[in-house]
Amino acid sequence: MHDLTGFQRDLLYVIAGADRPSGQTVKDEVEKYYSSEINHGRLYPNLDTLVNKELVEKGQLDRRTNYYAITESGRQRIDERREWEEQYVDF
Repeated sequence: MHDLTGFQRDLLYVIAGADRPSGQTVKDEVEKYYSSEINHGRLYPNLDTLVNKELVEKGQLDRRTNYYAITESGRQRIDERREWEEQYVDF
């Protein structure tokens, strides 16, 4: 995860917690957390980065709507991050 921005990491977590969310669904969830609007020019390039890093796969639901799904590599990166966090934060 060290090569991801915080925003990309947040996107990865949202995708991991959903069942093949659309880009709009991911956007809505992240906006709830950030309490501010996320524009498409920020969202989609960052989703593409996650796809290019093979942490997320992108598919088509229909002609206009794509879905995003966590890959095994993405899950592994989240697991590694959580293990690292637990070394420092153990409530």
